[in-house]
Amino acid sequence: SFGSNEHLCSPVAQTRACGLVERVLGGMSAASAALFLPRQLFILGLIIVQLCVCLWFLFAAYDIRLYPIRDFGYIIHEFDPWFNYRATEYLAEHGLEKFFKWYDYESWYPLGRPVGTTIYPGMQMTAVAIWEGMKKVPEFTMATPSALLALRPAFNLANSLGFAFVPSVPDVFHYVPMSVNDICCMIPPWFGSIASLFTGLLAYEISRSVNAGLMAVGIMAIIPAHLMRSVGGEFDNEAVAVAAIVCTFWLWLRSVRTPSSWPYGVFAGASYAYAAAAWGGGPIFVLNMVGVHALMLVVLGRFSTGVHKAYTLFWVIGTAGAIQIPVIGWQPIRSLEQLGPALVCLGYQVLCFCDMVRRYKKMDAREFVRFRVQAVGVLIGCVLVVAMLLYPTGYFGPLSSRIRGLFVKHTKTGNPLVDSVAEHQPASAGMYTSYLNLPLDYALLGGIVSCWKRNNGFYFLVLYGFIAQHFAGKMSRLVLICGPIVAVSCAIWCGFLLDQLLEPFLLFLGKKPGYTVEDEEEQPTESDSNGNGTAAKEKAGAKAVAAKGKAKATKDSAKTPPKVAKKSSRKAEARVLEEWEEEERPGGAAHFKKALKNGIKEAIPEDFQQQYSEFRKMFDSTRGMTIRAVVAVAFVMYTLTIGGTIPRIVTFVRHCDNVAQSLSNPQVVYSVRDRTGKTHVIDDYLKGYQWIDQNTPKDARVMAWWDYGYQITGIAKRTSIADGNTWNHEHIATLGRTLTSPEKKAWNVIRHMADYVLVWAGGGGDDLAKSPHLARIGNSVFPDHCGDDDPKCNKFSFYSDNTPTPMMAKSLLYKLVMHGQTGVQVNQALFKEVHTTQNGLMRVFKVMNISEESKAWVKDPKNRVCDAPGSWYCVGQYPPALEQLISKRKNFAQLEDFNKVGQVRSAYSQMIEQERSGKGYSEL
Repeated sequence: SFGSNEHLCSPVAQTRACGLVERVLGGMSAASAALFLPRQLFILGLIIVQLCVCLWFLFAAYDIRLYPIRDFGYIIHEFDPWFNYRATEYLAEHGLEKFFKWYDYESWYPLGRPVGTTIYPGMQMTAVAIWEGMKKVPEFTMATPSALLALRPAFNLANSLGFAFVPSVPDVFHYVPMSVNDICCMIPPWFGSIASLFTGLLAYEISRSVNAGLMAVGIMAIIPAHLMRSVGGEFDNEAVAVAAIVCTFWLWLRSVRTPSSWPYGVFAGASYAYAAAAWGGGPIFVLNMVGVHALMLVVLGRFSTGVHKAYTLFWVIGTAGAIQIPVIGWQPIRSLEQLGPALVCLGYQVLCFCDMVRRYKKMDAREFVRFRVQAVGVLIGCVLVVAMLLYPTGYFGPLSSRIRGLFVKHTKTGNPLVDSVAEHQPASAGMYTSYLNLPLDYALLGGIVSCWKRNNGFYFLVLYGFIAQHFAGKMSRLVLICGPIVAVSCAIWCGFLLDQLLEPFLLFLGKKPGYTVEDEEEQPTESDSNGNGTAAKEKAGAKAVAAKGKAKATKDSAKTPPKVAKKSSRKAEARVLEEWEEEERPGGAAHFKKALKNGIKEAIPEDFQQQYSEFRKMFDSTRGMTIRAVVAVAFVMYTLTIGGTIPRIVTFVRHCDNVAQSLSNPQVVYSVRDRTGKTHVIDDYLKGYQWIDQNTPKDARVMAWWDYGYQITGIAKRTSIADGNTWNHEHIATLGRTLTSPEKKAWNVIRHMADYVLVWAGGGGDDLAKSPHLARIGNSVFPDHCGDDDPKCNKFSFYSDNTPTPMMAKSLLYKLVMHGQTGVQVNQALFKEVHTTQNGLMRVFKVMNISEESKAWVKDPKNRVCDAPGSWYCVGQYPPALEQLISKRKNFAQLEDFNKVGQVRSAYSQMIEQERSGKGYSEL
């Protein structure tokens, strides 16, 4: 029969299985053997529950991001995502080779933009890969499996109990290949779940707690800092990059867990290359995080051949992949922002060489320290000589204004264009509260708990927390990188509590205690035979793993004559290597740390150590387990009733849900409620762009402030003057000067560059609210606009009673926005109003008497400047009619452009520089 022992122990088929059972049960006491099956069933049930909860969390990450899709359909959001979508469509239609050679003349008119060399294409390549894969799967309809249908009552019960994000089970599943637009809209929810999963793996790697990893998945799934760039339709780089970043960090930590884990460095490097391709911050944030952590491991005495291989593979593979992206190129070995990790990799090779020489020559600690100091000194000298030779050639790229803004004391960078963007300003306390919320309250506790397990991941946790907090404090947009670290830290605390709650019950079921005194390791005691003393077995296993390292240490120390040990009341014992150690390395940081620890241990009275040992044994004894079980049950009851934790969790989930709903408005379409509570959909912007698409010539050029450039090319499908790429400060300044000039003066320029002018009106964040920035940016290149005596362009603003200053009142922008209101009229002979949306939020004006000659001149390929004959890289030029205007421009020199000698900084940059030095601008 199935339960027959003869059948189970058949000598033909079950010999190995019987041997395994005998080995497992033979060493157990009768009580332990009796509890073996209940313990395994309990663990199996726990695993099933954890798996179900993990799947629920992953679904929650997906579901909470679908509000925009449910409310408005598959619509791309905001500004940058429209360019990303347009680039994806181009890649899908023309392929990767043409994509990288795409010079777009429909943007940045008349110059154009080399998209292939100025884009981080990882997200577009991902979307097209999904699109191509879905096309290969034919449409089908499949009945829902009965196993899933059987879950409906459980899901209905969960809904009735108030659980959020409970999935529904349809009767049938219908698959249809999705369009590029729909895939772009769905990538953020998909990658929201992926990022949550990798965050859980990262938390597990740091804490080695499954419960901590599970809680990290749940927190990351809904934390607003992650939602802010990953709701449906938010097809922005961060939607994909966060998942790539967390994956890279997890793989890196996995590669340095033990000396034999280094092969994971291959995957960490590949993941970093993808992160670099997907996000502009990838080559900087991710690379420097790993590089600094690798340097920390050296300082902490945790360098080994395994760490050397892991980091070398990470840097070489990651850099080799990153430089394939045209926008990155050779920056990893030229840019000051990325040179640090390259130097760390170089230093690792020197340290590895030192270790090889140490083993070959069997150096003692003193000799090894002297040799390594000399080797590092030679390395530093060589690096300085090379730097001195390359510096005058301009080899090193400067820090960008955005990166420099992360380190300056003040909130201004000296670049009025960068300073005008709200997301480049520091994060406020209210932003932390809104986007990090409840998990932030427990993040510190998670860090404290991690101190007891100071593995390599712990130090990465500390490093990540410090860097994320610092950078988010400088730039509000970077609050999103705080999401993973806050989720991990809070999850470690939650996992610690869950582990402590479960531990006594597992001990009751026969789990061996995690502590025995080391003196009992040498001789088995009665508790060992009862299954309560595992320290001896664990340490024996650790010693077996470390045998190779100890053998090396023995050989390395062969030259040193044995010393007579001092008398001590304590037993001499060999130190067991930690998981990250490969051998006893003489003369390194670990050598000095060990000596320091031994000194501290010797200073602790023996009585105190004995008392601690007795307490720990009692803690895992039957009495201790009973007390812990009672405390665990009491804690759970307290938490569920009067502790207030459950209401706070419910409030946090509701807050996350509210944030997700508030982020669901695509901006080109959004919903509002009137006083009666009725919901209205405002689609002025979408309809306005669609009107342009349907009612203007295909070759029409539309002038607007750079904010709207991506939407003009993406929705209206017309040529724009500038957009969010902001690669050419002088061109944007020309646009800002033109729009804030008097209408006749502006028309003299616009007629050579545009057929239509588009403005956002209606109050709030319309163009009038932004207009002082336009004038300020224009003045940074055209000093005669506001004058060097007014670098902030206060002449172009509103008085306290909201009336415009004379300069603003005369400007074209003011007249276009206010046309037909309060007696303001634009000159119809220059600009004719052709469309105003239903709610007056967008206005379109036709430019009268445009210069057909200038338009034809710009369109002629002969008037473009190519970098080589027959090249695809051909830059457009301004028409000759604007030569006098362009000649007035002064190239904008940023504060950090130290490689450019002889440039005169703008009055605005000088003012910011004086403010940083503590002097007023008048003292200049």
